[in-house]
Amino acid sequence: MLAKLLDVSVATVRRWHRRKLIVPVREVHRLPYFDFQEVATARRLAQLLAAGASPVAIEKKLAELSRYLPDVERPIAQLSVIIEGKQLLLRQDEGLIEPSGQMRIDFDAIESQHVTSDEPQQQIISIQDQLEQRELVTPEDMIEYAGQLEDERQLEAAAEMYRAALAAGGPAPEVSFQLAEVLYRMGDLTAARERYYMAIELDEDYVEARANLGCVLAETGQPELAIAAFRGALQHHNDYPDVHYHLARILDDHDLQEDAEIHWKSFLDLAPDSPWADEARQRLAYEPELAAEYDS
Repeated sequence: MLAKLLDVSVATVRRWHRRKLIVPVREVHRLPYFDFQEVATARRLAQLLAAGASPVAIEKKLAELSRYLPDVERPIAQLSVIIEGKQLLLRQDEGLIEPSGQMRIDFDAIESQHVTSDEPQQQIISIQDQLEQRELVTPEDMIEYAGQLEDERQLEAAAEMYRAALAAGGPAPEVSFQLAEVLYRMGDLTAARERYYMAIELDEDYVEARANLGCVLAETGQPELAIAAFRGALQHHNDYPDVHYHLARILDDHDLQEDAEIHWKSFLDLAPDSPWADEARQRLAYEPELAAEYDS
């Protein structure tokens, strides 16, 4: 939902979460919930991405801020920070200044070091070479590097690195889920489906894996299995608005309007300001009383 709100990829939001650039107020079965302050922080990060700053550049500059202000754990969330294009400025009494006090932060130099083309970089060395060159000793190292490869859109290499992490550290629901996400982005829906299944087998409470499995099953023309996956997710966490949305949609599309209505209503109760809320109200519009009840 946050990714949709900010018009960024789900993988990007997950990276911010992993890096603790945004911090959930609570987690339910691995599903993070962010409050207004964290959404505002995410908007700032999304502004930088939209201006052309890469995730690597953003994190480097935030690390510089942290070194300059060691008592501030999360500068972009805790300070009065202004985003101006690719520049990150601190607001102080005397005006806007760069955190060092000398000049504004410019991401261009960092971009030239990490991004040489708008196209994904071709993978020309083996996974074994990467493991040796980067001294990726632990599964955690491999997972971290896989995330970097994702950011660089080297999805095949990222998938192989996640597989290497699983081979080194053994089955893990979170890594299986991350691998499924990469495989989905690569368009390999069959492989993604199997990895979502694995994540659920390792952790039956992994509601996001259940939700994403339902979406993949729907995309691959298996609506009955998709409905079962969505219902399974709601059995573990009934207050998951995205699942109510997807379940309502697939039920509606298969002429199960009465059942769909329940989930459209639940979705609007849980997420009345969602980017999908207007669609839900339109779907309920065939019953004027319901449409009026949920009309904004």
